[in-house]
Amino acid sequence: MADSTLRLDGSGTQPGPMLQPPWLGEELSLFLASVVTLFFELLIIRYVSSEVRVFANLKNLPLVASFFGIGLGMLLGSSRMRFRAVFPTATALLFVLTRFAMPLHLSFGDMSWEFALGSGGLGSRFLSLIRFLAVGLGYSVVIIVFFRVLGGYVGEYMKQLPSLRGYGINLSGSLVGMTLFSLLAFLHLGPVTWLLIGFLLLAPLVAGDRLTLVVFAVVVCVVATPEPNTFWSPYYRIELTRLSPPDGWPRASAYSLVANHVWYQCLADLSPGFLERYPTAKPNSLMLPYYELPYRIVPRPQNVLILGAGTGNDVAGALRHGAEHVDAVEIDPIIVAIGLQYHPEHPYNSPRVAVYADDARSFLKKATRKYDLIVFGFLDSATLLSSFSSLRLDNYVYTVESFQNAKALLTSQGTLVLSFATGRGFATDRLYATLESAFGTPPAAYFTGFLVNGVLLIEGGARNTKLPQLVDATSDLQARTNSTTLLATDNWPFLYLTDRSIPAPVSVAATLFFLLVWTMLRKANCLAWKTSLPHLHFFFLGAGFLLLETKAVTQLSLLFGGTWLVNSVVIGSFLAMALVANALAGRFRVPVIVMYGILVTLLTLDFWFPYSSISGLSPGFKFMVGAGWAALPVFFSGIVFSSSLQRFGRPAEALGVNLFGAVLGGLLENAVMIGGTPILKGLALLMYAASAVALFKSRTQLTG
Repeated sequence: MADSTLRLDGSGTQPGPMLQPPWLGEELSLFLASVVTLFFELLIIRYVSSEVRVFANLKNLPLVASFFGIGLGMLLGSSRMRFRAVFPTATALLFVLTRFAMPLHLSFGDMSWEFALGSGGLGSRFLSLIRFLAVGLGYSVVIIVFFRVLGGYVGEYMKQLPSLRGYGINLSGSLVGMTLFSLLAFLHLGPVTWLLIGFLLLAPLVAGDRLTLVVFAVVVCVVATPEPNTFWSPYYRIELTRLSPPDGWPRASAYSLVANHVWYQCLADLSPGFLERYPTAKPNSLMLPYYELPYRIVPRPQNVLILGAGTGNDVAGALRHGAEHVDAVEIDPIIVAIGLQYHPEHPYNSPRVAVYADDARSFLKKATRKYDLIVFGFLDSATLLSSFSSLRLDNYVYTVESFQNAKALLTSQGTLVLSFATGRGFATDRLYATLESAFGTPPAAYFTGFLVNGVLLIEGGARNTKLPQLVDATSDLQARTNSTTLLATDNWPFLYLTDRSIPAPVSVAATLFFLLVWTMLRKANCLAWKTSLPHLHFFFLGAGFLLLETKAVTQLSLLFGGTWLVNSVVIGSFLAMALVANALAGRFRVPVIVMYGILVTLLTLDFWFPYSSISGLSPGFKFMVGAGWAALPVFFSGIVFSSSLQRFGRPAEALGVNLFGAVLGGLLENAVMIGGTPILKGLALLMYAASAVALFKSRTQLTG
């Protein structure tokens, strides 16, 4: 290929020193380094976003920072020892600061889903923005340094093996690393276990560095500092605090639950026996009116569906009002378990209750029972699902299509009741208009103020029921919404954005991160690839792959629910597809132009693929069709990558530049907030087209 002697790291194409431990061979060293790198990538994304609230909004910054660090390490290798010398410091900073982010004021408890930064005047908001960006970018630098070292190990070991063999081992190790971390999530284990296992895996690669090993041990001990009553679910860091009961009450009457350092809900005894004895007890007496509201609208429902059941307050309310059967849906299994064990009324133990640890939207599409009452609890999540998607846990719950799914499950006189803590904000207007579009009639609306400044929307048979104790907001909201009100749909499910735009903190952070990346590349003398057509080919392939992965997570979240398991399945299937493609590319020579043709055809057809029509299929068949179709383009993209890698002959360089492209893809993914989910396909097509142009133009130069 052209530019085959291009120097990206000042060392030509010669591999750095042999770094694998003497008792490990080259292949096992590469495999172990690949396992560790992917494992720590998922660990940091999960841990940092839970403890440092900046990353609830800058959702994919840890992901793209890790990609950049790994790519930089692959290009530079491990021959530059100064980076390895700062590895212990970066490790200690990263995990110790994360463990104590709250007491060190590195977290933003006042940040909201509107991307608001503080309150007060312009000066106060400006200072909040500076702090917001400083924490986000400062963490990014530490993450980059950490992964630059891990990527250096991977790059050095790959240089010692044939291209496709080394790449295949790298993919296999990454698949194992992803599976291992997913297993720990399934077992509901927390940061101490994550770090202990991660450092044990990393220890053989740094066996000669006593300082680093000591830092590993110290970090584990520091992170293991006791956090009483703290649980780790696949989604949240959960704190449960027992509130003092009134004098004379022999057991707990309420608990407070905090998720990712944001108040989530109270588990409260609202039973007649308790409140008759203690009518002014708090928070119980403040909570009772809210949980009674659905049953003032529908007094004695037979079948009730509760979406966002949490620890069971809504379920207890349904049981107190004589519901014969309650389906309780809550996505977080640990929150369900806490409700089972600690809720004072023990609603989940009732034989009249069926509990489903599932995504609310997924359940709506699977359910067959008809309901007299469907209650949308406070489903607003305290976190993003992951850094592999623009979606929050609850995005697809509040769309036109979701409300239509719920409408189909109502009996002829069934009623839907939706509560949300949006008060008089823009999200209330959007909710109102979205619900009206789904049902074809304007919902009844009331402003509430029991625990938060909320809104209550009512659709269905009992929508004309009056609630004189509340402020009627129907006329107000009808006047504020019209045909131009932006609706939340499956194509643009962003209830929490004021309009089709990228919020200023996100766009500013992305711009500054890009400048940071560019500066680091220039100082490391790693910009030569930007004028090399073969390297640009790998660069645009990386951008297309990341966008393809984001598209798949988004679409499969709609099909199977926005659960952590869907993310793991998508990442695992993508790695497996790339592994199969790599094996086939090593055995057969397939014209790359044919692969590009199939890839472009698949991405184009995906604009019309009937995802909604397969949602009613059996789970197994739905998985085969939906997941298979979403992952199929990766196979042909993988054939292109592995074929090019075989000709290029320098896997560390190719993968390093490919990961730089993934950084671009991660930044471009924010465009989904403007164009909705279909834009991901368009951007992926554009990136793959650019990679094809770079490839075929480089071949023309060679033959010209």
